Amino acid sequence: MGVIHEIIKICLIKSAGSFCCTDLSFFFIPSDLRVARIVNISAPGEKVIATVGDFNSWKDWNKIAGGNTLTNVRISSPSAGKGAQLSSDELTVRETAVDSGGVSLHWSLKGGKEVEGGFQVGASNTGSVVVWYFDLHFRWYPLGEIRDFCIRSETRTRHGGIFGQPEAIC
Repeated sequence: MGVIHEIIKICLIKSAGSFCCTDLSFFFIPSDLRVARIVNISAPGEKVIATVGDFNSWKDWNKIAGGNTLTNVRISSPSAGKGAQLSSDELTVRETAVDSGGVSLHWSLKGGKEVEGGFQVGASNTGSVVVWYFDLHFRWYPLGEIRDFCIRSETRTRHGGIFGQPEAIC
């Protein structure tokens, strides 16, 4: 009986240790991820911001808005500026801010997924540098929630927000 008791004890200790190591690994996996694409455009920043900030022009350069991907596309009036939106059966994109540095967007996808994104525009030697980005948030359980709370509290204190102020492009 003593040998079986020792084997069970060792298995329980190893299982608990393995569980703790797995949970602690979540502290090293970021839960916030920015996916970005950068392109140089030979046009002044004001023109780029006017183009990406006007949903009526999206069909001319955006494959999703200009193709057959979206059904029942509706564009608000006005089609540009804070509060303007592009809606379809699959998604809704709303402008949340527009300024000389770019356009911020809120994407609501079918199924309830919410994503923040936008365009940051900066000057370059040949025109403009445009960063198209999406900010994604993943929920890691169980200790990931504690990690998120600790890091977000610290970031808010230092930078005034979860992501802080956008860095200069150039």
